[in-house]
Amino acid sequence: MNFASAWNRLRETGVRHGWISPNAKIPKLKTIGIKSVTRPAFSRAEIDHILAAMPEWTGQGRLALEKITRPLLRDYVEMLFYTGMRHGTEALGIRWQHVGWHTDKGVKNLRIWVDGKTGGCWLIAKHAAADALRRLHARQSDIAGMDFEQLLTSNCSQLVFRTSDLHQPARIDGMFKRLLKDTGLLRDANGLVRTLYSLRHTYATLELLENSTDIHTLARQMGNSVLMIERHYSKLTATMAAGQLA
Repeated sequence: MNFASAWNRLRETGVRHGWISPNAKIPKLKTIGIKSVTRPAFSRAEIDHILAAMPEWTGQGRLALEKITRPLLRDYVEMLFYTGMRHGTEALGIRWQHVGWHTDKGVKNLRIWVDGKTGGCWLIAKHAAADALRRLHARQSDIAGMDFEQLLTSNCSQLVFRTSDLHQPARIDGMFKRLLKDTGLLRDANGLVRTLYSLRHTYATLELLENSTDIHTLARQMGNSVLMIERHYSKLTATMAAGQLA
């Protein structure tokens, strides 16, 4: 779509300046792409296997870089799975000042501000995400001396996802691929290679199937439109409705 739009602008500019005739036969670019394929996800059993394997796996790194990157990857994977946030700019851009508690009707929930592909929004993390954040906090020497509860109200501008040497790796997907290879889960049943984005797809899938989260709530949580949720997860929403209709 971007190329087609740019090509049309180029043609319009040429006509406006008199470089080409308005009647010139200029080929058009097609905007119909290849039919999308559902991204591979993890089943509940597979994601439980990864979560259970990671504590031991993080301590098996032999190189110095592995020893500091594997623990970060564990926390990163858990946060993606427990929130549904987008891997990359959205997740890696989170700072401690974007994390805090939100109390509603006497229940305290972890709330995170993310700013990415579709703009900024608050999302609610699963309660287990707090453990990953506590591990991240404990490894970061510049803030480790601060009480965790104090940190979440301190307006700290440091990045959340940093290694123990206080740096954020340029790439972390390669290490995730290694984790999937070591756990035998790199490919799904159809042979598709899983990526960090598969965690977001898994989050949405399990929210719909296990928690019966309505698509409007899920769309707000994930920063998507309801239409997009329906388009990508229509089979799952039909399965949810079956329980109500049968």
